[in-house]
Amino acid sequence: MPKALNILLAPLDWGLGHASRMVPLLRKLEADGHHLMIGVNRITRSFILEHFHQAEVYDIPSYGIKYTKHGSFLSFVALGPRILRAVREEAMWIEEFIKNHQVDLIISDSRFGFRHPKIKSIIISHQLNLQFPKYWKWPGQYAQKVNEKWLNAFDEIWVPDSEAHELSGDLSRNNKLQYQCIGIQSRLAIGEEASPEKEPYILCILSGPEPQRTVLEQIIRQQSPQIKHHVVIVGGKPHEPKRPYNCANTTYFNHLNDDILANYIQHADLVISRSGYSSLMDYQKLACKKMFLIPSPGQSEQVYLARRMKAKGICDFAFQNSFSLIDTQNSPYDGKGFHEEYYNTKIDYIL
Repeated sequence: MPKALNILLAPLDWGLGHASRMVPLLRKLEADGHHLMIGVNRITRSFILEHFHQAEVYDIPSYGIKYTKHGSFLSFVALGPRILRAVREEAMWIEEFIKNHQVDLIISDSRFGFRHPKIKSIIISHQLNLQFPKYWKWPGQYAQKVNEKWLNAFDEIWVPDSEAHELSGDLSRNNKLQYQCIGIQSRLAIGEEASPEKEPYILCILSGPEPQRTVLEQIIRQQSPQIKHHVVIVGGKPHEPKRPYNCANTTYFNHLNDDILANYIQHADLVISRSGYSSLMDYQKLACKKMFLIPSPGQSEQVYLARRMKAKGICDFAFQNSFSLIDTQNSPYDGKGFHEEYYNTKIDYIL
């Protein structure tokens, strides 16, 4: 049996996607007998402890990502100084942490400063090749050089996708970087339970940084009385007290556990959500057939993924400023959705 390692891990706190996709890895490492020390903050603490009740958790610096209310690619670029500061804060935190703890391995999900030159450090990322609009050519090229420099500082790069890059596409293809694909990662599992609702419903899953998470929630709440379908909203807020809410044709949950969320996704007539990469991995694993995507304003990665899903005939999408629940009902577009055979169940970590 391989030697048990003291492993320090942390997901980026850019919404819950990075924490959720680390769950399969954490489960495997825990089952293999490794000692896990997990970096968390206000957003990720509740989520991690929900899945690992006895987890050894430590508070780490937050990236504090927030978008402007209107959202734009310019607002995304404006986050640069905050990200740079967070990377420096991470590096200082790591330096101080290893003075008091034995650490054999560091695994970061998209935290560029979460590494140490004297300890093997691995980064998990699907963004090896940043996708910017054509009119951001020069800033995009600069951002890509910084991205490659930071990624190259790690000993290994793990891409959560198949060897064919079938879900992330050009986002994860980069011949300037050495990386390995570890398979699509999702904490959800297909179940055989009956539908959680007595009537057909549309499921709206909210995620991502504020204030755009709340902006989309408000749009959906305002529009839901205009359609005949029952609407179920999952707020994506595990760090807040659970607050079931029923009004007219709408049911609202702050958060659902994995089994219940998977059941809701499987039985929904339509799933509406951001085009975040972790969400797409969940839908692929569950073989979700009917989706509609709304990229977060200012996130070029999500725009790329939404367009890629439509080009592949998987599902349709709309930008937030033109999104209409009624249009999703009347759209002639009929994507084929995901199918079980697309999901690569093989997970092979090389430590």
